[in-house]
Amino acid sequence: MKPAIFTSFDSVTPFAEAISLICEAGFEAVSLGGGREHSGYLTATQRADTQRLIAASGMTIDSLHAPFPEGDRLFSLDEAERVESVRQCKDALDAAVDLDGGIVVVHLIQPYDIPPGEIRDKMIGRGRRSMAALAAHAVNRDVKLALENGQRRAYDQVLEDLLGEFDDPHIGFCYDTGHENVQGTCFSLLEQFGDRLFTIHVHDNTGTDSHMLPFEGTIDWTRFREVLHGLSYSGNLLLEASTKNSQWKAPREFLAQAKRCADRLLQKPGEMGQ
Repeated sequence: MKPAIFTSFDSVTPFAEAISLICEAGFEAVSLGGGREHSGYLTATQRADTQRLIAASGMTIDSLHAPFPEGDRLFSLDEAERVESVRQCKDALDAAVDLDGGIVVVHLIQPYDIPPGEIRDKMIGRGRRSMAALAAHAVNRDVKLALENGQRRAYDQVLEDLLGEFDDPHIGFCYDTGHENVQGTCFSLLEQFGDRLFTIHVHDNTGTDSHMLPFEGTIDWTRFREVLHGLSYSGNLLLEASTKNSQWKAPREFLAQAKRCADRLLQKPGEMGQ
């Protein structure tokens, strides 16, 4: 595993400057966030510029996040909205090919709180159609499609069903530590789907999805290390924390602390103090 972080760690730092600062801090890989206004990977010109920046930095791209929130409408009952969401996620899969990103992360059902019943069942049916289209596109483009866990048990039940239904090697799991901590169930999903793990979103919180750095919230990071290092996971340790709710606000200071956190989590249990 190598230390990685997503490029949207700070809402005001321009993309090119963010890449430079991330490299300076000692990270070896980055993930491109789903905010098109920042990552901007959906046009050929933007992809070419990004490829040059990453190559010059000596880093690699761990993954791309599907456009957010536009790509989160895969379960929409508005057919035009659903089709557009699928199209944008397909564009992200195409971008991953051009950028050698290899993995595209997608969210599933939105909003979270649709109660059981006819409407929810229809949404899940639409979502299956969307996932079938994206799975086929991922296989054809030889890109990995990673389904991310959520902040509600009902969401994760859909995730579990889809991972069972779409078992092609191109379809797998993105584990988000903060999302499961909102539910207070860390690290059951990581243990359950560790053999399908493509990438991991590492961040902390105190019960709401605040994307703080590890050790700033309530997650049991000692247990996380035990579970993670017990898997046959060969991907990167990717931090998805941001300055917004962290005590470290200045970008350089934040990234230096982020790298210290990543290095600590990369140590296997028994190699250093807990």
